[in-house]
Formats: sequence, structure tokens, C-alpha cells
Amino acid sequence: MTDRHAEADDRRAVIEETAVGWFVRMRGEDADQLRAEFDAWIDASPEHRKAYDWAQRHFGASEILKTPAPSKIRQTKRHWGWLAAGTAVAAAVLLAINLNPPFRAPVANNGPEAIQPGSSLATAHGEIRIFRLTDGSSVTLDSDSRIEVAMNDSERRLRLLGGKARVAVARERRPFIVEAGAGAVETEEALFDIGFNRPNRILVSLVSGKAAIGGLVQPAAYYRGSQPLMMGRPMAYSAGSFDPSPFTGHIADDRDWPSGWVEYREISLGALVAEANRYAAPPIRLDDPETGALKVSGRFKLTDTETFASRTAELFDLTVSQRPDGTYLARR
Repeated sequence: MTDRHAEADDRRAVIEETAVGWFVRMRGEDADQLRAEFDAWIDASPEHRKAYDWAQRHFGASEILKTPAPSKIRQTKRHWGWLAAGTAVAAAVLLAINLNPPFRAPVANNGPEAIQPGSSLATAHGEIRIFRLTDGSSVTLDSDSRIEVAMNDSERRLRLLGGKARVAVARERRPFIVEAGAGAVETEEALFDIGFNRPNRILVSLVSGKAAIGGLVQPAAYYRGSQPLMMGRPMAYSAGSFDPSPFTGHIADDRDWPSGWVEYREISLGALVAEANRYAAPPIRLDDPETGALKVSGRFKLTDTETFASRTAELFDLTVSQRPDGTYLARR
């Protein structure tokens, strides 16, 4: 890549991050006061309008529902008592929509869904779904994901139980906390991804805004204070213990994963197929290990199984065959 192309990519990334920040802020309680500044930014460049339209397509496909009148709640001794009845029920009324209608997964319910105390939001295999919270924030759940949501008068708190989520936090007086495993992300206004990149490992990536990551209950001898997240520098920690460190594994450009797109500089075909199989049913299968070792780079829509399989076959001159247990790719 030339320096000119690199500079263009950096410029686009900055504009997109700013657009996402505006998208979140304009759904917060300060939207009216920020209107003039927002309009000036939009009018400053056609690129700004294009980036904001992109942010709306990805994160704004639902509407905020009116919150019922809050009722009193009981606080329990454990901090996880935010799942108690009352305000949590009212504040967790949200709208679920399909971002990418899955090919074989059940169709999402597009009507309002009241979340009862102790219940959770979930996606089926192959689904990517946005949930709009009544505070203006949104949660996008990846395939096979589950999260608990509750709010009260003092905080907004979620807990990721499996899979992956993109959280767009609208600014207001209450802190917004997302727990996963032994750690938690806290912010007032940010956009970030959090998920289980392996069964017992949590990966957190800040897309825009400001947020900090810290441990939940920790022994005093091993206490680690919270630390700020940095854009472009994902952090990982064990699900069972908060031991954060910079993520050094293979990093793809997955900013557009809520629309099904991921870009890889280089990845083995076997690993790429494994990613696509998070959405495929039945799965894509490779006939031999040598095929799986082939290297590939590019931008792929992982949620479109049929197109993914056919284009991958064209790229490597493979055959595609449908069998009861899956879609097979094999050498000619």
C-alpha cells in the first residue's frame, strides 16, 4: 500500500469514527444543545454526510420507544441485583430488528419486546440483530449471542453471557457498564465491541469515544485498577480472571461486522471458513487439509453463505457440492 493510500485510509477512519460519535451523541439527552455544532460538521464536507449515512445504516435501523413510568425497585446486596423488578423492566423495553436477515435462522420479531427481570436477549445461529434501549443506546448482537440488560436510576448495566456485541452508548448522567467474564467496560459515551473470541477469552475493541476496562470482584493481593481503552488497540483477558493485555492475535478489519462484512489482510481458507460457519447452516466443509491451508485476503460477507461458498470456489478453482451435512468445497 502506498503512503497516499495509507493516508486516505487513515482519513476515512477518522471521519467514520467522528460520524459514529455524532450518531451516538445525537441520540443522547444533549442532542438539542449539540444540534448547531452537528449541522456545521455535516455541512463541512460531503464525506461527513456520507460517513454519517453509513453510521445510520449500521446503527440506526430502529426507533427509540417511549419508556413507561418507572416504578420503585429493591436493591439487593449483590451488585448484580440490577436484575430486580421495577425500573429495570420499564427501562429495558426495546425494539429488535434484523440487520441481516439470516438465511435459515428464525425471523426476528420486529415489534417491541419487554424484558422481564432475569431474562436475556439472544440471537439464533446466523442472526445479527440490533436492540434499541430506551436511553438511546443500542446493542448489536452477533450470531449465537446472549446478553442481560437492566437499568435503574443510578446506572445502566449489561452482562454479556456469550457471543459478541457492539454497544453504542448514548451520553447521559448514568454510567454505562458492560460486564463479560471477570471484567467490565465502563463509559459515559462510546462505541465498542466486546465478545468471547475464544470460549474462555474476552476481547474488547474501542471504535470511538472514551471507555475504561476494569475487573469485577478481585482479591486484594491481585487487584488491577481500571485502564483506558485505546482505539485500534484491542485488549484481551481471561473469562475467569481479569488479566488484561494487548491482543496480539490475528486482527481483521471488522468495523462492518454488524452488516456481515469482514476484511482480512491474510487468513487461511480453513480459518475463513470457520468464521463463515458462525452464520452457515448447514456448515461449509473442506474436503482436505491442504485446501484449508491456502491463504486468502480480501473483504468477505460472511453472512451470505451461498455467495461466500461460490465466490471462494471461483477464487481457488474449487468445486461446490451440496450434501445433507453441508456445503463441500473440494479441489477439481
